[in-house]
Amino acid sequence: MKRLRVKDKPKKKTKREVHISKVLIYTGVVALILFLSIYFLIILSLKLADTTKVNGSNQYLLSQTKDDTNTTLVVLESGNDEAKKISEAYLFLTNKNKEESILIYIPGWIYYGGLEEDFGNSVAVSSFRYAGDFLQEGRGIEYSIWQIGQMLGIKVDNYIWFSPDSVKSYSSIYGDTSGVEDKLREYYKVSGEDALNDPFFKLSTMSSRYSVLKNMLGISKLIGLSKFGSSNLSFTEYLDFFANLNNTVSSTETYGIDLSFFRYSTEDLSSSGGQIRYINTTEFDNVYRGLIAKIIDRSLEKERVRVEIYNGSGVAGAAKQFGRKIENAGCDVVRYENAPTTIDRTVLYIADEVSFANSLKVVSEVLSGSYDLVKGRPDFMTTGDIVVVLGQDIKQMYSF
Repeated sequence: MKRLRVKDKPKKKTKREVHISKVLIYTGVVALILFLSIYFLIILSLKLADTTKVNGSNQYLLSQTKDDTNTTLVVLESGNDEAKKISEAYLFLTNKNKEESILIYIPGWIYYGGLEEDFGNSVAVSSFRYAGDFLQEGRGIEYSIWQIGQMLGIKVDNYIWFSPDSVKSYSSIYGDTSGVEDKLREYYKVSGEDALNDPFFKLSTMSSRYSVLKNMLGISKLIGLSKFGSSNLSFTEYLDFFANLNNTVSSTETYGIDLSFFRYSTEDLSSSGGQIRYINTTEFDNVYRGLIAKIIDRSLEKERVRVEIYNGSGVAGAAKQFGRKIENAGCDVVRYENAPTTIDRTVLYIADEVSFANSLKVVSEVLSGSYDLVKGRPDFMTTGDIVVVLGQDIKQMYSF
């Protein structure tokens, strides 16, 4: 006789088990929301020190004009105490509307020959902060931003300053930034026979290491990162720069200028002995101006302005220095001369404000808005569309 098999009915989950699973899910969701809320509150509360704002130098060190082109200077330091120095700096320019970008690498060992009046000889980029602090204690960062701008003939919109401690904090959060990923080399084009050496790619490597997940896991270290760094950007904008750098580079036509490449420097004897390499500003300007023409706003291109600059400031070489920045911003400077007399305040003459509105913005930005605007021409012979007569008031830009 066959035995009948009796199938066991599956046991129904008790209400208690169902309630426990729901409680666990709800608890997990609440915990996640709470964690994210705390994370965003901390991120939004973090601030970076801005020494340019504290001392009021941001008005002439940093661009105050908002347009399609954005320029960010990133400076990295190494060493400790008296041995602290600038190891490298990067200047990133981009115009997303035109889908064009430029990244410039500035090695710490390159010398700038425009500081003999203050120090008796040229100064390496690595010593810019020390030199600035020597001239006026606590102003080394501002002095470095100013001299890098003088050296390149470029005025920047934003700066990010990494002290040795903030470099360590960044590496502890996101990982080692040494080494170069092969894909990063594919992002950049060069002018002519230029080459890009490994240090050029460090900023891109820093961007490739960045992730929001690492931020969340290292939230306490982010506090240290904000404490030791300096920037005119908010902390979220600072993070966004590294989050988006490589995306911008890969999505735009990006050219690299590596100042460690031999064409951008000349070797000479130092006054203290030994061989050093000075930046070749003429060679840099030739390459840079060819590339910046791709980036500048279309409205500025169409104006084809002609600018003349006359030095009535009493500051030797000021006309060339200001004129170089105007040319590197995309305007054509056709004449540099000394003014007939020294004047107290800078005067900007323009005959047609409407036709050269965008060029006027560029020139005004280089002059940091410190000038008297006159519709017309000066009382001596000129032919430019815009004529600048520099006054003694520009000396404030040279004071630290």
